[in-house]
Amino acid sequence: MFGRKESSKTGKSIPQDWLDNLAQMLDETYAEECKKHDRYFDVYGQIYTEELLLVVSWLSEKDLTSAPVTCFLSCDPEQMNDETKVKKTQQSYIDVVGLFFDEIFSTDDWTEFEPNWQEVSYKHENYFFKISRENINLTLEANKLLGDDFALEFDEESESDQ
Repeated sequence: MFGRKESSKTGKSIPQDWLDNLAQMLDETYAEECKKHDRYFDVYGQIYTEELLLVVSWLSEKDLTSAPVTCFLSCDPEQMNDETKVKKTQQSYIDVVGLFFDEIFSTDDWTEFEPNWQEVSYKHENYFFKISRENINLTLEANKLLGDDFALEFDEESESDQ
């Protein structure tokens, strides 16, 4: 599960054309960095009742085992109550992702990751983020292979271990 909230288990995908356009825009904006490191951007998104989730990964073109830089963004339901708010949130997500990657590309040391959800304020709205080295595509493929039952069983086992 990628969502910030435990209840975010089933949702619908953000339209693929929007995700593809964002990935293309990031590839073009950061073309120099992408070329220098043989990397590209991949974007995944889900709309849940409890949150809007966007995941942006900067992946290696040549080596699947090379750790990516992945930014997860989430917002609360009131930030997507109507079409105007959804468009504002989508634009803010684009801006915030850009700010994160500007920061990441400003240094050669990418060790400052925050794998736990943190709150950030942007244009008088609160968003939540985490930065990780997770390859979202590999996780999605593993979930497909293992199936939904595995995730539920695994969650139940891990809760009983605590």
